[in-house]
Amino acid sequence: MLQTWFDVLPAKPFSKIDHPLGSVLRVADAFGAPRYLWLASAETATMAASMLKDRLLVGGNEAWRLSEIHAGVPQIGPGTQEQFVPQMVNLELLGGVNFKKGCYPGQEIVARTQYRGGLKRRMALAHVGADAGVAPGQSLYSTAFGDQAAGVIANAAPAPGGGSDALVVAQIESLERNDLRWGAPDGPPVEIVRRPASP
Repeated sequence: MLQTWFDVLPAKPFSKIDHPLGSVLRVADAFGAPRYLWLASAETATMAASMLKDRLLVGGNEAWRLSEIHAGVPQIGPGTQEQFVPQMVNLELLGGVNFKKGCYPGQEIVARTQYRGGLKRRMALAHVGADAGVAPGQSLYSTAFGDQAAGVIANAAPAPGGGSDALVVAQIESLERNDLRWGAPDGPPVEIVRRPASP
């Protein structure tokens, strides 16, 4: 639909084009399709919205959150602040960390994790069969860790077929075993849908 206004679109995720009608950013792909963010003036947005309203379904915030989850893009908020190093939430796989630039708080830990290894937790796409209440910051459990939490919900959104889709950060061993439970050791099962590709 964007080709109505733009002759060319960004070719790969995390790239952009500038145009008299605004900038178009290609964000992380989801559901096997490219996703774009069009930054435009209010006038241009109003004009485009009136032309697109009969051709597109408006999804709203929940649809955007679900697409971000399926794209593997974590949103860190109050329930998950200061719980992860960038590699735990796969930021180096998304191109969200540059190990050759500048200084920043926590740089030593992040660099040590990158160059010496030792990462014990990773983020994965998961499905929780529970229909309500799945939220960032909630604990996940695994038989390998007993009553001790093995992971946490990073982001969650209602899934189209029921339950919730979520980005979970958990012990790599638990992701491999695919035996996570939500909220308690005997809570609803958490099905790992996709684990991260190797860096």
